[in-house]
Amino acid sequence: MDPFLIILRTVHVVGGIFWAGAILFVVLFLEPAVRDAGPDGAKVMLALRKRRYLEVVPPVAFFTLVSGFLLYWRIFGRFHPGAGASRAELALALGGLASLAAFVIGVTLLRPSALRIGALGTELAEAPEGRKAALQEEIGHLRVRMRRSGRWVATLLGVAVLTMAVGRYL
Repeated sequence: MDPFLIILRTVHVVGGIFWAGAILFVVLFLEPAVRDAGPDGAKVMLALRKRRYLEVVPPVAFFTLVSGFLLYWRIFGRFHPGAGASRAELALALGGLASLAAFVIGVTLLRPSALRIGALGTELAEAPEGRKAALQEEIGHLRVRMRRSGRWVATLLGVAVLTMAVGRYL
């Protein structure tokens, strides 16, 4: 029994479940419901921010990635599939790359858009009438960017989950 391997697998599996589940819930259910709620949806997003959702998910995703890459290295002795790689190694590498892409999109597009929408929403509540239209337009553009990037993150995490689930059986 290798305690380091057990810790890595635990961090990777639990972190992956949390990361993928949180993103899929937001993209498939929460964001559309908030959009349907109109102006009242902002209250829900504010409550989500108070619970530090945007501060919790990135580190969980990061530790999931790091533990996954360390597991890959531990199992295959390298960080990338080389010549003669098995189907399992290729599948897990694909999942790792999909996860890495999801992380990058999440921290460079999705999270900053959500933070900016929150800041603009606060500003909008106190803005003079002449400024409100411009703020609402910017919020609209950010919502589109957030929705698109969220769908990409969810899709890439779906690929990662599938490859991790079946990779060892290929």
